[in-house]
Amino acid sequence: MKEDMFLISEIERYLEGEMTVQEKAAFDELRRSNPQINRQVEEHQLLVQELDHLGKRKDLQAQMDRIHQQLDMPAIRTTVQEATQAEKRARIRRRTIANLAAAACIALVTSLSTIAIIQNSSRNKSTAQYEDVRRVLNNIQRSQNALINDIKDKNKAPLNPGTYGGTGFAVSGNGYIVTNLHVVAGADSIYVQNTKGDAYKAVSVFEDISSDLAVLKIADSTFKSQPLPYALKPQSITLGEEVFTMGYPRDEIVYGKGYISAKTGFNGDTTAYQVSIPVNPGNSGGPLLDTKGDIVGIITGKQTTSDGIAFAVKSAHLKRLLDEMPKDKQSKKEWAHKSKLEGMNRVDQIKKVQEFVYLVKVYN
Repeated sequence: MKEDMFLISEIERYLEGEMTVQEKAAFDELRRSNPQINRQVEEHQLLVQELDHLGKRKDLQAQMDRIHQQLDMPAIRTTVQEATQAEKRARIRRRTIANLAAAACIALVTSLSTIAIIQNSSRNKSTAQYEDVRRVLNNIQRSQNALINDIKDKNKAPLNPGTYGGTGFAVSGNGYIVTNLHVVAGADSIYVQNTKGDAYKAVSVFEDISSDLAVLKIADSTFKSQPLPYALKPQSITLGEEVFTMGYPRDEIVYGKGYISAKTGFNGDTTAYQVSIPVNPGNSGGPLLDTKGDIVGIITGKQTTSDGIAFAVKSAHLKRLLDEMPKDKQSKKEWAHKSKLEGMNRVDQIKKVQEFVYLVKVYN
């Protein structure tokens, strides 16, 4: 239900021209790739048109009422009184039907307006408390390590820092990477960079606005595949269970440790967890792992009113996204095997995982 209301809200923003250029471009691409959402946009647009037609009928009814009032003038009243009783009854019926239609129109428009006001108020309130954790790069000075990587590495992203940065992690050994949709929405080009500084051009091949997830594919012949050390855990995780994440709030990978503090996300979102863990801009799209090394979620944002409270989409929704991918885009479920990290200490787990966690750079 909440996902449906969110989608309706996004459609209203799209039709009313309230989206930014980047958001509109991402939504246009979503319409092209998802016939069901495109059909819902067209039906919503048709509803708005019908409401507009009803409004015009209301205006016509008001004009008719004014004409009827003029017919009550003394000079014309005699002529009206000469009409037959049957004609009077027909006129009364027409007026009653028109008034009922106008009243229904007013009630419908008022209800929709109230819903829109409530949704807009809720969206503004949520914006004040929830913040995605993608990283703005174009105003950040490049670190010394990043500049050295640009000079030394044969595989590298463009020298300019880019527009946005985030984190992604591999879901297959042959170059498929998951990140947040809000990180790559509206991108002209995307690069992913590993902990060694090697950068590869990537393209978005599958997106899901409801879960804020996107699947990228490395489009570089120099990329070498390797088997994943971790597995995907679609089952629910226990409240209080220890978790850790790795991401790129800076130009080098950063480790964070925490625990599941609630089994629902922001405003009771059942598709996400609330996690007590430090995150900063750049952590969007980072993996959330349990002590066995299984992927249990994807970091998406944080609460602005409290420190150390983050939100992560549950891995069950990542599994659904991967299952929905066309077979020609991902031929085998490499993420479905058993984790190879179970039994390892945390330091050794980090050494294995960091090779599959990427800095995502977006250029507009």
